[in-house]
Amino acid sequence: MVISNDNVTLPQKETCAVISMRDAVALLAQEKNISYEDALILFAGSRIYDALFDFDTGIWRESSEYLLDLYNRFADKSS
Repeated sequence: MVISNDNVTLPQKETCAVISMRDAVALLAQEKNISYEDALILFAGSRIYDALFDFDTGIWRESSEYLLDLYNRFADKSS
């Protein structure tokens, strides 16, 4: 199924991004055996967080598992 960005409002994109981020952060906390708050700090400091809220990337459409995979793949390369 193809979704057109033309029909999705900015608030809807933000909501999708936040929901996916919250779930990804919960998975990260579980994976690293750290608190949700510590995982949120790690994730929010990453390039993936920046890309998630840059709606031109389209990452806001992806699942929390995908976000966590991206985070893990690029965590050591963040700047």
